[in-house]
Amino acid sequence: MKQAQFVATRQARWDQYQESLKALRQRRGKETLETDFPGQYRRLCNDLALARSRGYSLKLINQLQRWVMAGHALLYKPQASLLENIVEFFGRDFPSQVRREWRLSLLCSLLLFGPMVWLFHHIGTTPEFVYRVLSPDAIMSYEQMYAQPAGNRDADDQFFMFAFYIMNNIGVALRTFAGGLLFGIGSAVILLFNGVFIGAVAAHLSFEGYFENFWTFVIGHGAFELPAIVLAGVAGLRLGISLLIPGPYRRLEALRLGAKDAVRLLYGVMAMLLLAAGLEAFWSASNAPASIKYVVGTLLWLAVVAYFALAGRDIRTGRSRAD
Repeated sequence: MKQAQFVATRQARWDQYQESLKALRQRRGKETLETDFPGQYRRLCNDLALARSRGYSLKLINQLQRWVMAGHALLYKPQASLLENIVEFFGRDFPSQVRREWRLSLLCSLLLFGPMVWLFHHIGTTPEFVYRVLSPDAIMSYEQMYAQPAGNRDADDQFFMFAFYIMNNIGVALRTFAGGLLFGIGSAVILLFNGVFIGAVAAHLSFEGYFENFWTFVIGHGAFELPAIVLAGVAGLRLGISLLIPGPYRRLEALRLGAKDAVRLLYGVMAMLLLAAGLEAFWSASNAPASIKYVVGTLLWLAVVAYFALAGRDIRTGRSRAD
């Protein structure tokens, strides 16, 4: 069925739906209006599904989706506050979306952590290889940075570094995300670059006598920072896939549809990087004993893994409640 015919056969029903929606909004909190609004809502949801499956115009799909969302809010979420929406997003929607993107998450994890693991092993057996990855000046700078244990910063320095870490981390995440506009290639390259760089630094410092100073500093905030960079890559690849495989849509329309899911992932990434910056400035740089930092860091990594694996699932079925 062509789009024009599809619209013509359903326009009267859609007009009636909008009238019912308007009437129910005006009478919310008063007596129930006698209307078949739930049935109208179900039929509209079916129309939206048909429009998507048949590849109708983005304008029509967006209009139907707005009507469906308005009806859903009226039927199921009549008084949701901003705080409730935030809690729902981080308690259910964000981890559920990450699980749905498990293939891209696995790919991006390999792109970031794969070079890190390989370089850690290779530099451990061939120490001079680090000079093929890092300049002598960079190596000297990192050695000076980790020559002493953390814990010498005053309060002003901590707040300054907190702001610096926020800007730096978010900059990396945004570049990784935006790289997806190059058909996903940019995101993949940035993940690989960061994996090589971090792996070379970690390996050199670990095998040259800076092991404890380095790892007690990074183990805590790394639990949020590194997974966040991976998810920024997932969001970028989602943009790239929309451009490479637009389906029945034109590339620009497919990009706009793909960007909706990608941007929602980016909201979660920004929150994780904010947490990482706070931990890096105030906890990682503290003078807490090394054993405590290792324990806390391990618990944070386990908490992040458990969050993405379990949050938002139905306890009885094991399925995401958003599915």
